[in-house]
Amino acid sequence: RIQGERKTKLERAHVRRVVDAMSRADVSGGMQERKMEDLPAGLRVLVVDDDPLCLMIVEKMLRRCNYTVTTCNRAIKAMDMLREDKSRFDIVLSDVYMPDMDGFRLLEMVGLELDVPVISTCPLRKTKR
Repeated sequence: RIQGERKTKLERAHVRRVVDAMSRADVSGGMQERKMEDLPAGLRVLVVDDDPLCLMIVEKMLRRCNYTVTTCNRAIKAMDMLREDKSRFDIVLSDVYMPDMDGFRLLEMVGLELDVPVISTCPLRKTKR
């Protein structure tokens, strides 16, 4: 149990570094403050979004960080992929608004069934005043 707790703490620290690094990456794939060598290598990321353009942009950005990226345009299919092989992905990056299942439900299901960190995202939309 202690080794499991230590592993979980290390994984969370690793995820925090990844999230921090991803937040510094711009859409063109450049890095603002960190060098590519500073990023954790070999991360396996599942990106879930129903928007093909968003999938393409995020995949390109993550591949420039030397991550292995799998994309999926349906949350239900993503959940099936996660269930098939629980050790296939290190992290899931999911849109909140999807037609078949919202990202919050996906987050809940992954949290209940699997031990994979999930980052939920939502698009910034301009509101009319």
